[in-house]
Amino acid sequence: LPDEPRANNNFGHALQGRLRHAEAARWFRRALALDPAYAAALSNLGLAVQRLGGGRRAETLYGRALRLTPDLALAHFNRGLLRLERGDLAEGWAGYGWRFASGQVGAGRPPRMPAWRGEELAGKRLLVWGEQGVGDTILFSSLCAEAIACARSVVIETDRRLVPLFARSFPAALVRAQRPDPEGVPDCDLHVPIGSLARVFRRDLSAFAAQDGGWLVPDPERVARWRDRVAALGPGLRVGIGWRSALMTESRRAAYSRLDRWGPLFAVPGVVFVNLQYGACEAELAAAEQRFGVAVHRWGDLDLTDDFDGTAALMTALDLVISPAMAVGELAAALGVPVWRFGGRDWTQLGTAVRPWFPAQRLFQPRAGEDIADVPKRMAAQLARRPI
Repeated sequence: LPDEPRANNNFGHALQGRLRHAEAARWFRRALALDPAYAAALSNLGLAVQRLGGGRRAETLYGRALRLTPDLALAHFNRGLLRLERGDLAEGWAGYGWRFASGQVGAGRPPRMPAWRGEELAGKRLLVWGEQGVGDTILFSSLCAEAIACARSVVIETDRRLVPLFARSFPAALVRAQRPDPEGVPDCDLHVPIGSLARVFRRDLSAFAAQDGGWLVPDPERVARWRDRVAALGPGLRVGIGWRSALMTESRRAAYSRLDRWGPLFAVPGVVFVNLQYGACEAELAAAEQRFGVAVHRWGDLDLTDDFDGTAALMTALDLVISPAMAVGELAAALGVPVWRFGGRDWTQLGTAVRPWFPAQRLFQPRAGEDIADVPKRMAAQLARRPI
């Protein structure tokens, strides 16, 4: 219906999901011409304008939407990410707190107990519970030690695959698998989703100054075994690779490079490649090996999807990990392994040219006139020059 504001907004939203932001903006404007007080359309237009590089205008649009509908969760969340992207942490984390209500970041699972919002923790027992994906949990786990130092005791509930690694890394906490029904947690007084620790412990960029290396601790026995296995591959720079997320949506596809575009990297002499890509990827690996005449080593007795402790041990035997935005790169960097992360800018850079969470990460991002397919060429040139 051309004269129905909701229909115009919904069509724009569909275009936005396909990354056609300029077209989407036109439909949002049509919806607003029909109903200037349509807060959701203002918020959606804000995101389209933001994606097209108009951050200042987007901030204004989010503000207008929230004046009309003060509890519009998506406008709060998108404005929060915009503020984090430019380094405004105090206001950005406040908006990030709307992530569950916005429907953009999974679903919250708050237990039936008071939420911790940064008040004094002395004598209190705190539950820190995992949220979102494994990669996000690893990133925010950099804050767990600070929570542990403040509370009487801490329980960390996380993805079962991270339990052994987190238990070893945070020995002063009780680490266990997430419970499907979080109604009652008798050994805790307060709870906090792990991403909300940042609002307490990372209020400005100076709070990252003490983050000088990895914080996760691999199993020393498995590390020794993997060092022997990797050494048996022969001499050369040992480089682990991943190239895509397990969750590939239209909006994410632009941030990942297909393995068949990695020819320049595979052509660098003196490099031993090790597969770190989880999921069904054997066909892609076999095709790349045949096309580029390279071996990408993998072991059938290591489950890269489920065995994060084993993967962590393998990573410590490598000289470098090359990865886009996926759990592989977050895990390696949290272990202190050098990581080259390729892809576009995102809010986790917090307005900087790096990712302050991970001193061991180096970013390779498309320059003006480039797309993601051009980035492997620059990584290859750097890899050929050494050092890492």
